[in-house]
Amino acid sequence: MKNEIFLDFTIADFEDISHEEITQALGIKPMKIYTKGQKANPNFGLISRRNRWIIGNGLDKYASFEEHMNALLDIIESKKTLFKPFCEKYYCEFSCAIYVYYDNGESTPSIHFNSRYNKLIRELNIEFDLDLYCFSNEVE
Repeated sequence: MKNEIFLDFTIADFEDISHEEITQALGIKPMKIYTKGQKANPNFGLISRRNRWIIGNGLDKYASFEEHMNALLDIIESKKTLFKPFCEKYYCEFSCAIYVYYDNGESTPSIHFNSRYNKLIRELNIEFDLDLYCFSNEVE
């Protein structure tokens, strides 16, 4: 198995605006939305505890962290003035999940935050959440 990286941008914890209004204001279609009180996944009984509006970067899960981050930065920076009010009022974060398969011949994915990233998160008050999952590469 190859290592995998998933990186998304989330606007969450809004009660006074709809998912559709965020989509219209930003001119970006979300890849996923969660509505507070509704099932987070139709296949499971988990109920969403918060409203979330999520965009991805369109890259393959095998792209590097740097490629993923640059693709999201391109999207957000191009509409920074539109994102700013949302980031000031609601919880916003980059959500990253990394799946590392040890003994697969690949090095552990590098996570590096450059000055471009640092500048944007200071301007827009964006959090960063990282979940790291490590698995054996052996097939059972």
